Amino acid sequence: MRVWLSTFARAGRTHIVGRQAEESGFDGILLTDSQCLVADPFVELAAVADATTDLLLGTCATNTVVRHPTVLAASATTLQVRSGGRMVLGVGRGDSAVAKVGLHPATPEEFGESLAGLRALVGGREVAFDDHRASLAWLDGEVPPVPVFGVASGPHAIEACAHNADGLILQVGSDPAAVRRCTELARTNQRSADFIIAVYAIVGLHDGQASAPPIDGVTPLLARMAAGTLADHSSPQAEAAAEAARSYRLETHGLEAAGAGHPEIEDYAVTGDAEHCAALLLELAEAGGDELVVILGSATTPTSELLELIKAFGEQVRPRLARA
Repeated sequence: MRVWLSTFARAGRTHIVGRQAEESGFDGILLTDSQCLVADPFVELAAVADATTDLLLGTCATNTVVRHPTVLAASATTLQVRSGGRMVLGVGRGDSAVAKVGLHPATPEEFGESLAGLRALVGGREVAFDDHRASLAWLDGEVPPVPVFGVASGPHAIEACAHNADGLILQVGSDPAAVRRCTELARTNQRSADFIIAVYAIVGLHDGQASAPPIDGVTPLLARMAAGTLADHSSPQAEAAAEAARSYRLETHGLEAAGAGHPEIEDYAVTGDAEHCAALLLELAEAGGDELVVILGSATTPTSELLELIKAFGEQVRPRLARA
C-alpha cells in the first residue's frame, strides 16, 4: 500500500521536505496549489524531482478554474518528463485559490468535464474549448500520460471522479463508516477496474501529551469541505465538520488561528500515539481504499518542525503500516 505525504510548497525549501519524506519511507509527496496562500507547487515539485530518486510527485489539489487545462496539462507533463515518470495530477473543484481571487468553484459537471479534458490532453489528444481545439503539440509517444486523480468529498464530485479520472483522493475525515460509504459510491461508478482510491487523513502524532498543534490550522480547512457529505452521519467527525463549516473564515484559511477555541476539530483527524494512529489509518484503508494520503502539520508549521514530524511518522507509524 502506497503512503503519500500531503503538504504545502515552501519556496526554496520544499526539496528538503521531499528528501526527508523519501528517507522516511513515504512513496510520494503531494503539494497544495493555492497561489495566495503558499508558493507555486509546480516550481517546487521540479526541485523535489531533482533532489530525490524514487519519490512520486503530485498535487493535492490544483484546479482548472485559475489554471487553464492546457496550462495545467503542460506543467504536469513537463514534470513527468523531468522526473522520469513520477508525476500524478490531483485536481479538485477549487477552494482557497479560487475564493481568494473572487471566482467560484467548478460545478460537479464542470469538474467531471475538466478531469476528462485533462486526461485527453496529457494523453496527447485534442480537446475542444468553445470554438477551438487544442492539444500539447510538443508531446511525443515516449512520455507516459500523467495519471489524473480527482480530489473530492461530496457525492456528486465523487461520481465525477469515478466517471472521468484515473483515481480518487477521498477527503471525508477519519470515520471508517463514512469512508466506506464514499468508496462504495466510487466503486459503483468507476470507469475502469484500474481505478485507484486514496484515502486522505490528517494525522496529529503525539506521545500521549496534548495534541500536536500543527493540525489546528489544516483540520478546519479540510473538515468544512466534508460537512455536507457527513450531515446525515451521526459521528464525532460529522459534528466536527459541521462546526468547522460554521466557524470557517477565509481570513484564517490554513493558519493555526483557524482552530483556536475549537478543540472538537481533533475528532475529524487521526490523533494519538504511533500505535493508535497506525491502527486507525489501517481501518481507513480497509474501508475501501488502495492508498493513504497523510497530511502532517499545516501551512504555518516551521520547516524544521515539519521535518521532525515526517521523521517521527517514518520511524514510528510507517513500519506498522508496512507490516500490516
